[in-house]
Amino acid sequence: MSVLEINPSYYRDLFAQWTSTHKSLPEFPKDQKEQLVALHFVMMAFQEGVDYSEEDLNQGIKDRNLFATDHIQIRSNLITNGFIKRIKDKQTASYRPSRLFLDKANWDPAIPGIS
Repeated sequence: MSVLEINPSYYRDLFAQWTSTHKSLPEFPKDQKEQLVALHFVMMAFQEGVDYSEEDLNQGIKDRNLFATDHIQIRSNLITNGFIKRIKDKQTASYRPSRLFLDKANWDPAIPGIS
């Protein structure tokens, strides 16, 4: 498996493509490298070291969602790809930003939130 390279130029180009004037929202990317960029953008709504309730997590996702995909699917992708960890105690669950996603690609440290 080749290592995915994600640099600021690639990130900016995708973001520009997703936010250009369209009549409808773009579909969530199917390509793994593009998914990582999309999920990273969403994850930037959350502060490292802070635990979030499900309600707060969902609201943060909704606020950053650029796609014609619901927040539940994006939340699932965030967890699966190591951007968010689900923390369970006896009665409640909370969510905490994680840096495990850094293992999925070679991220340029010039991208905000990477270094």
